[in-house]
Amino acid sequence: MFDLKVMDPVLAEQLSLAVFYVDDGLYGIDIMKIKEVIPCHPYTVRRVPHAPPMIEGVIELRGVVVPVMDLRARLELGGASETRATSKYVVVSVSGKILALRVDRILGEVRINGENVRPSPALLDGDGKDATRFFGGVARVDAGMIFVLDLEGLAALGREPSRERGPRSSGQKERP
Repeated sequence: MFDLKVMDPVLAEQLSLAVFYVDDGLYGIDIMKIKEVIPCHPYTVRRVPHAPPMIEGVIELRGVVVPVMDLRARLELGGASETRATSKYVVVSVSGKILALRVDRILGEVRINGENVRPSPALLDGDGKDATRFFGGVARVDAGMIFVLDLEGLAALGREPSRERGPRSSGQKERP
């Protein structure tokens, strides 16, 4: 199982990441933001009407209702978003709120020297979507590249203009 260790103070200059796969991409988040990692299968996702497409629904975790974000949908990776036997929920705390991120497979904990994390390439900002706000940087490791996710950017629902909604059509004037 995945071991969530507290970072050793001696290694404080290192970044400790929980690393996982979404599709065939390798992603990581600061291990200190993780509450727990749980298997997807015993939990039933309840759909929420009118929720953004990247929110699968909610699960009940020990009496607490937790929203579930499909990282495949949030990162616009395409493809079928199915729950596999290896799928896990990474339960995180973001701005004081609890959120479960569905990932395809957990790789484990990786410690990276902070100076080996590079800023996200500016080209990720293509066609005005500001994709770099999802990423805190890119780290090179033996297994390839790890995209370090910015949880606050991922969780910022409703701060982006919707492509599906047009201007108000109710005939009401907007308030200044």
